Amino acid sequence: MLCRMTRRLPALIVFVSCALACQTAPPPAAARPSANSDADLLDVSVTRLHQLYADKKYTVTQVVQWHLDRIDRYNGVYGAVETVFRDEALAEAKRQDADAQGSRGALWGVPIVIKANTSIKAHVTSAGWEGFTRKGHELVAPQDAPIVARFRSAGAIIIGHSNMPDLANSDTNRSTSFGRTGNAYDVRFSPGGSSGGTVTAVAANFAVLGNGTDTGNSIRMPAATSALVGVFPTRGLVSIAGIAPLDWLLDNTGPIARNATDAAIALSVMAGDDPLDPRTKEAPAAARGPFEPGLKADSLKGKRFGVPAFVLAGDGIPFHGIPLTVPEAAAEKYRVTANTPLKPETREMFMKAVDALKAAGAEVVVDDNILPTSFAKMASRVATYAYVQDGTNRFLAVFGPAEYHSAAEYFKAVG
Repeated sequence: MLCRMTRRLPALIVFVSCALACQTAPPPAAARPSANSDADLLDVSVTRLHQLYADKKYTVTQVVQWHLDRIDRYNGVYGAVETVFRDEALAEAKRQDADAQGSRGALWGVPIVIKANTSIKAHVTSAGWEGFTRKGHELVAPQDAPIVARFRSAGAIIIGHSNMPDLANSDTNRSTSFGRTGNAYDVRFSPGGSSGGTVTAVAANFAVLGNGTDTGNSIRMPAATSALVGVFPTRGLVSIAGIAPLDWLLDNTGPIARNATDAAIALSVMAGDDPLDPRTKEAPAAARGPFEPGLKADSLKGKRFGVPAFVLAGDGIPFHGIPLTVPEAAAEKYRVTANTPLKPETREMFMKAVDALKAAGAEVVVDDNILPTSFAKMASRVATYAYVQDGTNRFLAVFGPAEYHSAAEYFKAVG
Protein backbone atom coordinates (compact mmCIF):
# COMPACT_ATOMS: atom_id res chain seq x y z
CA MET A 1 0.00 0.00 0.00
CA LEU A 2 2.67 2.49 1.05
CA CYS A 3 4.77 1.87 -2.06
CA ARG A 4 1.86 2.96 -4.19
CA MET A 5 1.25 6.03 -2.03
CA THR A 6 4.79 7.33 -2.27
CA ARG A 7 4.24 8.18 -5.94
CA ARG A 8 1.86 10.89 -4.75
CA LEU A 9 4.22 12.33 -2.13
CA PRO A 10 6.12 15.54 -2.89
CA ALA A 11 9.34 14.75 -4.74
CA LEU A 12 11.50 16.33 -2.03
CA ILE A 13 10.06 14.06 0.68
CA VAL A 14 10.63 10.95 -1.41
CA PHE A 15 14.20 12.10 -2.20
CA VAL A 16 14.98 12.63 1.50
CA SER A 17 13.47 9.26 2.40
CA CYS A 18 15.52 7.49 -0.27
CA ALA A 19 18.67 9.30 0.84
CA LEU A 20 18.17 8.07 4.39
CA ALA A 21 17.71 4.53 3.14
CA CYS A 22 20.94 4.73 1.11
CA GLN A 23 22.90 5.39 4.32
CA THR A 24 22.00 1.95 5.69
CA ALA A 25 24.32 -0.92 4.82
CA PRO A 26 22.54 -3.73 2.94
CA PRO A 27 21.91 -6.97 4.85
CA PRO A 28 23.78 -10.18 3.97
CA ALA A 29 22.44 -11.88 0.85
CA ALA A 30 21.10 -14.85 2.84
CA ALA A 31 18.98 -12.53 5.01
CA ARG A 32 17.77 -10.32 2.18
CA PRO A 33 14.10 -10.80 1.20
CA SER A 34 13.42 -11.68 -2.42
CA ALA A 35 12.35 -9.15 -5.04
CA ASN A 36 8.81 -10.49 -4.87
CA SER A 37 8.44 -10.21 -1.09
CA ASP A 38 6.09 -7.23 -1.28
CA ALA A 39 3.42 -9.39 -2.89
CA ASP A 40 3.49 -11.74 0.11
CA LEU A 41 4.28 -9.47 3.03
CA LEU A 42 2.37 -6.24 2.42
CA ASP A 43 -0.55 -6.26 4.88
CA VAL A 44 0.25 -9.85 5.85
CA SER A 45 -1.79 -11.35 8.70
CA VAL A 46 -0.43 -13.48 11.52
CA THR A 47 -2.13 -16.59 10.14
CA ARG A 48 -0.83 -16.00 6.63
CA LEU A 49 2.69 -15.26 7.88
CA HIS A 50 2.75 -18.53 9.81
CA GLN A 51 1.66 -20.36 6.67
CA LEU A 52 4.52 -18.75 4.73
CA TYR A 53 6.90 -19.99 7.43
CA ALA A 54 5.39 -23.47 7.31
CA ASP A 55 5.83 -23.53 3.52
CA LYS A 56 9.46 -22.49 4.08
CA LYS A 57 9.00 -19.57 1.72
CA TYR A 58 10.68 -17.18 4.17
CA THR A 59 12.90 -17.34 7.19
CA VAL A 60 12.11 -15.23 10.22
CA THR A 61 15.26 -13.24 9.52
CA GLN A 62 14.06 -12.39 6.02
CA VAL A 63 10.68 -11.22 7.30
CA VAL A 64 12.22 -9.10 10.04
CA GLN A 65 14.72 -7.63 7.57
CA TRP A 66 11.88 -6.78 5.15
CA HIS A 67 10.13 -4.78 7.88
CA LEU A 68 13.37 -3.08 8.92
CA ASP A 69 13.95 -2.13 5.29
CA ARG A 70 10.52 -0.51 5.24
CA ILE A 71 11.42 1.51 8.32
CA ASP A 72 14.73 2.58 6.76
CA ARG A 73 12.95 3.66 3.61
CA TYR A 74 9.87 5.42 4.97
CA ASN A 75 10.22 6.26 8.67
CA GLY A 76 11.90 9.54 7.75
CA VAL A 77 8.62 10.53 6.13
CA TYR A 78 6.07 9.03 8.52
CA GLY A 79 7.89 9.22 11.87
CA ALA A 80 6.11 6.20 13.32
CA VAL A 81 9.01 4.47 15.11
CA GLU A 82 10.98 6.46 17.67
CA THR A 83 13.62 3.81 18.41
CA VAL A 84 14.50 0.85 16.17
CA PHE A 85 15.86 -2.26 17.91
CA ARG A 86 17.61 -3.52 14.80
CA ASP A 87 20.36 -5.66 16.30
CA GLU A 88 18.12 -7.23 18.93
CA ALA A 89 15.37 -8.01 16.43
CA LEU A 90 17.76 -9.64 13.96
CA ALA A 91 19.45 -11.60 16.75
CA GLU A 92 16.12 -12.95 17.96
CA ALA A 93 15.09 -13.76 14.37
CA LYS A 94 18.34 -15.69 13.89
CA ARG A 95 17.74 -17.58 17.13
CA GLN A 96 14.22 -18.52 16.05
CA ASP A 97 15.46 -19.69 12.64
CA ALA A 98 18.05 -21.88 14.35
CA ASP A 99 15.34 -23.35 16.59
CA ALA A 100 12.74 -23.79 13.86
CA GLN A 101 11.75 -27.24 15.14
CA GLY A 102 11.13 -26.03 18.69
CA SER A 103 7.82 -25.02 20.24
CA ARG A 104 6.15 -22.03 18.65
CA GLY A 105 4.01 -19.49 20.42
CA ALA A 106 0.95 -17.75 19.00
CA LEU A 107 3.06 -14.86 17.67
CA TRP A 108 6.20 -16.79 16.70
CA GLY A 109 8.24 -14.82 14.17
CA VAL A 110 5.79 -11.91 14.08
CA PRO A 111 7.42 -8.42 13.98
CA ILE A 112 5.66 -6.03 16.36
CA VAL A 113 6.07 -2.52 17.76
CA ILE A 114 5.59 -1.47 21.37
CA LYS A 115 4.27 1.96 22.29
CA ALA A 116 6.98 4.19 23.77
CA ASN A 117 5.29 4.43 27.17
CA THR A 118 5.62 0.65 27.67
CA SER A 119 8.78 -0.55 29.43
CA ILE A 120 11.28 -2.69 27.51
CA LYS A 121 14.27 -3.82 29.55
CA ALA A 122 17.48 -1.81 28.96
CA HIS A 123 15.70 0.68 26.68
CA VAL A 124 14.50 4.22 27.34
CA THR A 125 10.80 4.53 28.12
CA SER A 126 10.35 7.98 26.63
CA ALA A 127 6.55 8.10 26.79
CA GLY A 128 7.03 10.71 24.06
CA TRP A 129 8.42 13.22 26.57
CA GLU A 130 11.87 14.74 26.28
CA GLY A 131 12.05 14.81 30.09
CA PHE A 132 12.56 11.06 30.18
CA THR A 133 15.30 11.22 27.53
CA ARG A 134 17.54 13.90 29.06
CA LYS A 135 21.18 12.94 28.75
CA GLY A 136 22.39 11.31 31.94
CA HIS A 137 18.85 11.04 33.35
CA GLU A 138 17.17 8.71 30.84
CA LEU A 139 14.34 6.52 32.07
CA VAL A 140 15.99 3.21 31.21
CA ALA A 141 13.65 0.34 32.10
CA PRO A 142 15.11 -2.19 34.56
CA GLN A 143 12.72 -4.89 33.33
CA ASP A 144 10.06 -5.62 30.72
CA ALA A 145 6.47 -4.59 31.30
CA PRO A 146 4.37 -7.74 31.85
CA ILE A 147 2.70 -7.44 28.44
CA VAL A 148 6.12 -7.18 26.79
CA ALA A 149 7.19 -10.35 28.59
CA ARG A 150 4.02 -12.04 27.35
CA PHE A 151 4.70 -10.94 23.78
CA ARG A 152 8.23 -12.33 24.00
CA SER A 153 7.01 -15.64 25.43
CA ALA A 154 4.59 -15.93 22.51
CA GLY A 155 7.49 -15.56 20.06
CA ALA A 156 6.86 -12.00 18.91
CA ILE A 157 9.89 -10.03 17.70
CA ILE A 158 9.98 -6.44 18.97
CA ILE A 159 11.45 -4.20 16.28
CA GLY A 160 10.94 -0.82 17.91
CA HIS A 161 9.27 1.65 20.22
CA SER A 162 6.49 3.51 18.40
CA ASN A 163 6.17 7.28 18.68
CA MET A 164 3.49 8.94 20.80
CA PRO A 165 2.60 12.42 22.10
CA ASP A 166 4.05 13.55 25.42
CA LEU A 167 2.80 11.27 28.21
CA ALA A 168 -0.10 10.19 25.95
CA ASN A 169 -1.90 13.43 26.74
CA SER A 170 -3.08 14.36 23.24
CA ASP A 171 -5.45 13.23 20.52
CA THR A 172 -2.82 13.94 17.86
CA ASN A 173 0.69 12.48 17.59
CA ARG A 174 3.54 14.93 18.10
CA SER A 175 6.20 14.32 20.76
CA THR A 176 8.97 16.41 22.28
CA SER A 177 11.23 13.35 22.36
CA PHE A 178 10.98 12.48 18.65
CA GLY A 179 8.65 14.64 16.57
CA ARG A 180 5.55 14.19 14.47
CA THR A 181 3.89 11.03 13.18
CA GLY A 182 1.92 11.30 9.95
CA ASN A 183 -1.05 9.27 8.77
CA ALA A 184 -0.02 6.34 6.55
CA TYR A 185 -2.78 7.14 4.06
CA ASP A 186 -1.84 10.82 3.78
CA VAL A 187 1.17 12.07 5.70
CA ARG A 188 -0.23 15.61 5.82
CA PHE A 189 -2.85 14.42 8.30
CA SER A 190 -2.55 13.01 11.82
CA PRO A 191 -3.18 9.34 12.57
CA GLY A 192 -4.73 10.48 15.85
CA GLY A 193 -3.37 9.96 19.32
CA SER A 194 -2.05 8.87 21.49
CA SER A 195 -1.40 5.49 19.84
CA GLY A 196 -0.79 7.05 16.44
CA GLY A 197 2.78 5.75 16.18
CA THR A 198 1.64 2.14 16.51
CA VAL A 199 -1.24 2.76 14.11
CA THR A 200 0.98 4.24 11.38
CA ALA A 201 3.64 1.57 11.94
CA VAL A 202 1.08 -1.18 11.31
CA ALA A 203 -0.71 0.60 8.45
CA ALA A 204 2.63 1.41 6.76
CA ASN A 205 3.89 -2.18 7.12
CA PHE A 206 6.67 -1.40 9.57
CA ALA A 207 5.23 -4.15 11.80
CA VAL A 208 2.40 -6.68 11.71
CA LEU A 209 0.76 -5.45 14.91
CA GLY A 210 1.48 -3.60 18.15
CA ASN A 211 0.07 -2.41 21.43
CA GLY A 212 -1.72 0.83 22.08
CA THR A 213 -2.76 2.47 25.34
CA ASP A 214 -6.05 4.22 25.97
CA THR A 215 -7.10 6.63 28.72
CA GLY A 216 -9.79 8.58 26.90
CA ASN A 217 -9.89 7.36 23.27
CA SER A 218 -6.26 6.62 22.43
CA ILE A 219 -6.69 3.15 20.91
CA ARG A 220 -10.16 3.55 19.46
CA MET A 221 -9.75 6.84 17.62
CA PRO A 222 -6.33 6.23 15.98
CA ALA A 223 -7.35 2.76 14.82
CA ALA A 224 -10.39 4.29 13.16
CA THR A 225 -8.30 6.80 11.18
CA SER A 226 -6.31 4.06 9.45
CA ALA A 227 -8.76 1.20 8.83
CA LEU A 228 -7.29 -0.95 11.62
CA VAL A 229 -8.77 -2.94 14.51
CA GLY A 230 -8.08 -1.64 18.00
CA VAL A 231 -9.32 -3.38 21.14
CA PHE A 232 -10.08 -1.48 24.35
CA PRO A 233 -10.37 -4.43 26.75
CA THR A 234 -12.32 -4.59 29.98
CA ARG A 235 -10.06 -3.02 32.61
CA GLY A 236 -8.30 -5.78 34.48
CA LEU A 237 -8.17 -8.17 31.56
CA VAL A 238 -4.70 -6.91 30.62
CA SER A 239 -2.05 -5.62 33.02
CA ILE A 240 -1.00 -1.97 32.73
CA ALA A 241 2.04 -2.42 34.98
CA GLY A 242 5.22 -1.10 33.41
CA ILE A 243 3.35 1.48 31.33
CA ALA A 244 4.14 5.12 32.11
CA PRO A 245 0.74 6.39 33.23
CA LEU A 246 -1.35 9.30 32.12
CA ASP A 247 -4.11 8.58 34.65
CA TRP A 248 -3.75 5.10 36.14
CA LEU A 249 -7.41 4.95 37.18
CA LEU A 250 -8.44 5.33 33.53
CA ASP A 251 -5.45 3.86 31.66
CA ASN A 252 -5.72 0.65 29.65
CA THR A 253 -3.78 -1.23 26.98
CA GLY A 254 -4.79 -3.48 24.11
CA PRO A 255 -3.77 -4.65 20.65
CA ILE A 256 -3.82 -2.74 17.36
CA ALA A 257 -3.89 -4.99 14.31
CA ARG A 258 -5.02 -5.26 10.68
CA ASN A 259 -7.97 -7.55 11.28
CA ALA A 260 -10.11 -8.96 14.08
CA THR A 261 -8.36 -12.34 14.06
CA ASP A 262 -4.92 -10.83 14.60
CA ALA A 263 -6.33 -8.59 17.32
CA ALA A 264 -7.92 -11.61 19.03
CA ILE A 265 -4.66 -13.57 18.87
CA ALA A 266 -2.71 -10.65 20.35
CA LEU A 267 -5.30 -10.02 23.07
CA SER A 268 -5.15 -13.69 24.08
CA VAL A 269 -1.38 -13.28 24.49
CA MET A 270 -1.68 -10.01 26.46
CA ALA A 271 -4.42 -11.07 28.88
CA GLY A 272 -3.74 -12.62 32.26
CA ASP A 273 -3.14 -12.14 35.97
CA ASP A 274 -0.28 -9.95 37.11
CA PRO A 275 0.75 -9.40 40.75
CA LEU A 276 1.93 -5.89 39.83
CA ASP A 277 -1.59 -4.92 38.75
CA PRO A 278 -4.25 -5.85 41.35
CA ARG A 279 -7.05 -5.06 38.92
CA THR A 280 -6.15 -8.17 36.91
CA LYS A 281 -7.39 -10.30 39.81
CA GLU A 282 -10.91 -8.98 39.24
CA ALA A 283 -11.40 -10.31 35.71
CA PRO A 284 -13.40 -13.57 35.66
CA ALA A 285 -11.58 -16.65 34.36
CA ALA A 286 -14.19 -17.05 31.60
CA ALA A 287 -13.08 -13.72 30.13
CA ARG A 288 -9.41 -14.66 29.85
CA GLY A 289 -9.55 -16.09 26.35
CA PRO A 290 -8.51 -17.48 24.01
CA PHE A 291 -10.61 -15.10 21.97
CA GLU A 292 -10.20 -16.46 18.45
CA PRO A 293 -12.97 -19.10 18.86
CA GLY A 294 -15.43 -16.26 19.45
CA LEU A 295 -14.93 -14.92 15.93
CA LYS A 296 -17.98 -16.54 14.35
CA ALA A 297 -20.43 -15.20 11.81
CA ASP A 298 -23.34 -15.60 14.25
CA SER A 299 -21.54 -14.42 17.37
CA LEU A 300 -23.76 -11.33 17.74
CA LYS A 301 -27.07 -13.20 17.54
CA GLY A 302 -29.01 -12.76 20.75
CA LYS A 303 -26.75 -9.97 22.00
CA ARG A 304 -28.37 -6.72 23.18
CA PHE A 305 -26.74 -3.30 22.83
CA GLY A 306 -27.85 0.10 24.05
CA VAL A 307 -26.98 3.43 22.43
CA PRO A 308 -26.24 6.07 25.10
CA ALA A 309 -28.37 9.14 24.54
CA PHE A 310 -25.69 11.52 25.82
CA VAL A 311 -23.31 10.34 23.10
CA LEU A 312 -25.76 11.03 20.28
CA ALA A 313 -26.57 14.39 21.89
CA GLY A 314 -22.86 15.28 21.88
CA ASP A 315 -22.80 15.81 25.65
CA GLY A 316 -19.20 15.63 26.80
CA ILE A 317 -17.61 14.43 30.01
CA PRO A 318 -14.43 16.47 30.64
CA PHE A 319 -11.26 14.39 30.75
CA HIS A 320 -10.29 13.50 34.35
CA GLY A 321 -13.68 14.89 35.49
CA ILE A 322 -14.36 18.02 37.54
CA PRO A 323 -13.38 17.95 41.26
CA LEU A 324 -16.21 18.36 43.76
CA THR A 325 -14.38 21.37 45.18
CA VAL A 326 -15.42 23.30 42.06
CA PRO A 327 -18.77 25.10 42.65
CA GLU A 328 -21.72 23.58 40.81
CA ALA A 329 -22.36 26.58 38.57
CA ALA A 330 -18.73 26.76 37.46
CA ALA A 331 -18.59 22.99 36.98
CA GLU A 332 -21.69 23.01 34.80
CA LYS A 333 -20.31 25.83 32.68
CA TYR A 334 -17.06 23.91 32.20
CA ARG A 335 -18.93 20.69 31.39
CA VAL A 336 -21.05 22.35 28.74
CA THR A 337 -17.93 23.68 27.00
CA ALA A 338 -16.87 20.06 26.54
CA ASN A 339 -19.99 19.28 24.52
CA THR A 340 -19.32 18.44 20.88
CA PRO A 341 -22.43 18.01 18.74
CA LEU A 342 -22.09 15.22 16.18
CA LYS A 343 -21.56 16.34 12.63
CA PRO A 344 -24.20 14.99 10.22
CA GLU A 345 -21.67 12.77 8.47
CA THR A 346 -20.46 11.41 11.83
CA ARG A 347 -23.99 10.58 12.92
CA GLU A 348 -24.62 8.93 9.56
CA MET A 349 -21.56 6.68 9.91
CA PHE A 350 -22.50 5.85 13.51
CA MET A 351 -26.00 4.79 12.51
CA LYS A 352 -24.55 2.67 9.69
CA ALA A 353 -22.54 0.85 12.33
CA VAL A 354 -25.74 0.36 14.36
CA ASP A 355 -27.45 -1.06 11.27
CA ALA A 356 -24.50 -3.42 10.74
CA LEU A 357 -24.90 -4.74 14.29
CA LYS A 358 -28.59 -5.34 13.63
CA ALA A 359 -27.84 -7.09 10.34
CA ALA A 360 -25.47 -9.40 12.24
CA GLY A 361 -28.32 -10.46 14.50
CA ALA A 362 -27.93 -8.15 17.47
CA GLU A 363 -30.71 -6.17 19.10
CA VAL A 364 -29.82 -2.48 19.35
CA VAL A 365 -31.91 -0.25 21.62
CA VAL A 366 -31.87 3.45 20.78
CA ASP A 367 -33.73 5.22 23.56
CA ASP A 368 -33.31 8.65 25.14
CA ASN A 369 -33.63 7.05 28.58
CA ILE A 370 -30.41 5.05 28.15
CA LEU A 371 -27.73 7.13 29.86
CA PRO A 372 -29.32 10.54 29.22
CA THR A 373 -27.68 13.96 29.64
CA SER A 374 -28.13 13.67 33.40
CA PHE A 375 -25.65 10.77 33.34
CA ALA A 376 -23.00 12.92 31.65
CA LYS A 377 -23.57 15.59 34.27
CA MET A 378 -23.21 13.11 37.14
CA ALA A 379 -20.18 11.34 35.65
CA SER A 380 -18.38 14.63 35.07
CA ARG A 381 -18.07 15.10 38.85
CA VAL A 382 -16.07 11.87 39.21
CA ALA A 383 -12.59 13.43 39.16
CA THR A 384 -9.29 11.57 39.04
CA TYR A 385 -6.86 14.50 39.20
CA ALA A 386 -5.92 13.76 42.81
CA TYR A 387 -4.57 10.33 41.89
CA VAL A 388 -2.50 11.16 38.81
CA GLN A 389 0.82 11.59 40.65
CA ASP A 390 0.07 8.46 42.65
CA GLY A 391 0.11 6.50 39.39
CA THR A 392 3.43 8.02 38.36
CA ASN A 393 4.94 7.06 41.72
CA ARG A 394 3.64 3.50 41.41
CA PHE A 395 5.19 3.22 37.96
CA LEU A 396 8.58 4.71 38.83
CA ALA A 397 8.84 2.65 42.02
CA VAL A 398 9.20 -0.54 39.98
CA PHE A 399 10.05 0.54 36.44
CA GLY A 400 12.09 3.69 37.06
CA PRO A 401 15.89 3.80 36.70
CA ALA A 402 18.23 3.58 39.68
CA GLU A 403 18.41 7.38 39.83
CA TYR A 404 14.75 7.98 40.58
CA HIS A 405 11.80 5.91 41.78
CA SER A 406 9.22 8.64 42.37
CA ALA A 407 8.18 11.99 40.98
CA ALA A 408 9.94 13.72 43.87
CA GLU A 409 13.19 11.86 43.19
CA TYR A 410 12.95 12.70 39.50
CA PHE A 411 12.53 16.37 40.33
CA LYS A 412 15.50 16.23 42.69
CA ALA A 413 17.67 14.51 40.05
CA VAL A 414 16.69 16.60 37.06
CA GLY A 415 15.59 19.84 38.62
